[in-house]
Amino acid sequence: MNDAIDLRQLRYFLAVSEELNFSRAALRLHISQPPLSRQIRQLEEQLGVQLFLRSKTGVTLTEAGAAFLPEVKLTLLQAEKAIAVARASKGQDGGRFVIGYTTVFERSIIPNVTNELTQRFPDWQILSKGNYSVNLIREVQNGTMDAAFVGLHSDTQDLAVEKIINDPLVVAIPQHHRLAAKRSLSFDDLRGEAIFWFERRMNPGFYDHCQAFFQRINFKLNVIPEPADHHIMLGLIAEGNGIALVPASLQCIKRQGVVFRKLREESHHLTMGIAVVWSRENQSPVLKTFLEQVHCSP
Repeated sequence: MNDAIDLRQLRYFLAVSEELNFSRAALRLHISQPPLSRQIRQLEEQLGVQLFLRSKTGVTLTEAGAAFLPEVKLTLLQAEKAIAVARASKGQDGGRFVIGYTTVFERSIIPNVTNELTQRFPDWQILSKGNYSVNLIREVQNGTMDAAFVGLHSDTQDLAVEKIINDPLVVAIPQHHRLAAKRSLSFDDLRGEAIFWFERRMNPGFYDHCQAFFQRINFKLNVIPEPADHHIMLGLIAEGNGIALVPASLQCIKRQGVVFRKLREESHHLTMGIAVVWSRENQSPVLKTFLEQVHCSP
């Protein structure tokens, strides 16, 4: 690898590869789009290959980009693991404990354990990280993350899993929409409506669960691609650009011009389960206290 290529550029490449959209990738990385585009162009120049095909509708990986992607994932995971091992070598007198949070729900609905852990383990770094559930599960499996709050029905494979919350889906609609006059909605009410919806790669298990539900009730989604940031999506809804099915916890995000309506009882199976996952092989002294704080059985 060219010595001038750094881990930051690899993380930028990974974000664009997973989002297939520079704007969404920039939001995920908490940077603006121009520097992201510059770093990707610089990476392509350093490698001497084109990694993405760009168009007005988004980007796709080239053959070289597709070949590069799994190696980048492996490199980043190994780098994170090396850092974690080095920090953990300090033993029980100090180390790092990393908690993951899926970005699909409002974090305030789960126990706030960070302050308690910081007080109980003052020599430890207690860190948190947001990402899609599939990525969080991968990090817990690889040992670069200690525990994570993930959305179900994710494939958790050999990890320990304990469900802690059921977050039912509700409908977010423009304040002056024709459906806003109703107190609750059925899927018959939503037929033909343009609905913001996520891509399968973000949470394959939950996506398939929802698709099976829609098939059972003979409901066809009229999909608008969902932005990575819920605040942006609610802003688009307020402008009348569509409606969305979102976890009820997101109602705490107050957005002028948006109202939320419950789904009727026949839709009670359409909920977002939130679970804690961790590896049974994790020997961190912080883990037991963490699980007690979120009312899980170690």
